[in-house]
Amino acid sequence: MVEFMLALPILLIILYGLIEVGRLAFIFSSTANASRQAARYGAASGEINDVAFYQDCDGIRDVAYESAFIIEFENINITYDRGVDEDGNQIPISGVEPNPDEDTCPIDPGVIRNGDRIIVQVSAIYEPIITAGPIEPIEIVSSSARSFLISVPIVGSALPTGFSPETSTPSQVPTSAFTTFTPTFAVSPTYTFIPPSVLTNTPDPNITPTNTVPPTLTFTPSRTPLPTSTASVTPTAISCNGLTGVSHGPLEFKDNIMTMTIDNQTGHTLITASIYLEWNHDSGHGEGSDLSLQLRRVELANQPWNGEIYAPSAYIPAFYPTIPPGESTVRFIFHQDYLQTDGTERIIVNIGTPGCINYPVDSSR
Repeated sequence: MVEFMLALPILLIILYGLIEVGRLAFIFSSTANASRQAARYGAASGEINDVAFYQDCDGIRDVAYESAFIIEFENINITYDRGVDEDGNQIPISGVEPNPDEDTCPIDPGVIRNGDRIIVQVSAIYEPIITAGPIEPIEIVSSSARSFLISVPIVGSALPTGFSPETSTPSQVPTSAFTTFTPTFAVSPTYTFIPPSVLTNTPDPNITPTNTVPPTLTFTPSRTPLPTSTASVTPTAISCNGLTGVSHGPLEFKDNIMTMTIDNQTGHTLITASIYLEWNHDSGHGEGSDLSLQLRRVELANQPWNGEIYAPSAYIPAFYPTIPPGESTVRFIFHQDYLQTDGTERIIVNIGTPGCINYPVDSSR
């Protein structure tokens, strides 16, 4: 009993220490898992109840709480940044505090673009069950960041495989066949003997009167068919790659216009299937109180599109211009000068002509 009394305090201290270490590890694991799951939810693409996931602040916090058990979190902060530079420093978004100690949710939907990050920081307090000695409460903090995927340009990765569309040769205008009627006369004369008694108006009992049928006229139609014409079809091969394909020049910026030249050496007028653009929409102007760039007009070979788009990337809606043979220029016109590029600028023109379907004219290639 003496030995047990001497060993019992040590045994109790060891057991209590194991329990406290287990609680500490559990709180740390729960905090890390909560921040990770909340950031994953906030970075999801799409919307829920007409609200983008990265703007659903209550939903992000609910996911953090649901991923943990027993413990309660002290703070859940949500903020955003533009990634990190080569030195590991955060790149801030204009008007948004990237420090995870600050809460900036919700954020303006027109600010976020591909490559931006959501940062969720979760904190919890660890306190010993039994206060013994100078052990102070410990704050456990976990931060997780995930990148956004707001929009993705969908282009074909395979090049055309020798499809030969048909170019028809116009045929002669056909003339309707008509019927020519050639009349044919068939006359049957009948000779009647007139006796002298008729001439003298004296009836002759030996003569029986006869009826004379008048001549008949019969029409016999004859048909003369007209010759018909047949259209001939000549296949013409169209290829968008190679020396006689489609190429492009570099991106150029002047005043409020972004341009790229397109060189069509196929010898055919091509039809575009879609036009995609990425630009520095929230800080591209770089001066004054309004740093944004709003797209107002697009031109390709004198074919215009007018509208207003404020987004990091967009497909130009309902705009399918043609690309004539030779060199032409696609222009994107903004509401103020493009003074600051950030490396995200990109133009993709997808071609929809048979033989070149989904062939991308991509400024990044």
